[in-house]
Amino acid sequence: MERLLARRQRLVRQLPPLENILRGSVVERSIGCGRASCHCADGDGHPVTYLSVTHAGGRTEQISLPATLVDSARQGVAVYQRWWEIVEQISAINRELLRLERQRGKRGALKPRGRGGG
Repeated sequence: MERLLARRQRLVRQLPPLENILRGSVVERSIGCGRASCHCADGDGHPVTYLSVTHAGGRTEQISLPATLVDSARQGVAVYQRWWEIVEQISAINRELLRLERQRGKRGALKPRGRGGG
């Protein structure tokens, strides 16, 4: 049990800062502008990048990204993905702690131990 608690604490310390978290996907594609004389009429298209987010109820939001914001958006999405990876691992540890506590008939496995909290 102590190993699980220590592993959980290590994971909590690995959580990246929330300030730049960004849910969604950075999507790159090419679109045609519709002008017959444009180079995109040959199939090359104009490159566009946007952040796509699907909300509850199925509504999708798309935010066009200028080149100067693409890296920032990618980093924010990576932070979001890292948070969820760690949250899933912590949740798995907490499930195992519940199982162990149930077997021992004790309470309080999910409470933080020692100084510093959760």
